[in-house]
Amino acid sequence: MEKYINISICIPALNEQESLEETVEDLMKTLAPHVRELDIIIVDDGSSDATPWIAEQLVKKYHQVRAIHHLKKTGIGSCYRDALALARGDYFTWFPGDHENSAQEFILCLPYLKNDTAVTCYHLGQDPRSCFRHLLSRSFTWLLNKFSRLNLKYYNGLTVFPTAVLRSLPLVADGFLFTAENLIKAIRRGYKVVELSAPLRGRLCGKSNALTLSAAFQIAKDTLKLIMSRK
Repeated sequence: MEKYINISICIPALNEQESLEETVEDLMKTLAPHVRELDIIIVDDGSSDATPWIAEQLVKKYHQVRAIHHLKKTGIGSCYRDALALARGDYFTWFPGDHENSAQEFILCLPYLKNDTAVTCYHLGQDPRSCFRHLLSRSFTWLLNKFSRLNLKYYNGLTVFPTAVLRSLPLVADGFLFTAENLIKAIRRGYKVVELSAPLRGRLCGKSNALTLSAAFQIAKDTLKLIMSRK
């Protein structure tokens, strides 16, 4: 089945000069042999380092790679929506520019892809990050389950959606809440979700953009948007 799948992947990248090339190479080596068409969209979110230049070099190297450049930072959720608008694949997902995840997660997802199903990965028991990050992650999941009245294992993992499903949803989150918004709104529309266990690779360089005051403030703003939309 996998060989008949066309998939688009958004790579949000904010100052990821140390890992962006490695990220794309992982996707090309791991996923390209298993799908009919791989469409990689790098979204440079106003980077101040060499990320824009590296992105353009990757565009020249691989015909499967395209790039979007934001003049200023707009947020990871905004990057996701911009890539979604240009996606060519029947399925759409994202992959972090810091290469915290492994492209092997998508290999696990491929057999479960259907037009009415989202496939997501969680990392419980296979997460090399600190105990503090584990506590934050579990607390965030608990709060979202209470808010949405769902019982998902994880909301921040890599999730592959049918592109048409995502384009039918009123997505509004600009920050890291976008992954949860996608799942919650898809489930409310009656779509199925398959949860798969996969190990998290973990960052090998740099610092996470998720653990900043600006990221926390954006999550709070996006939560209000999500409550107001209730769709």
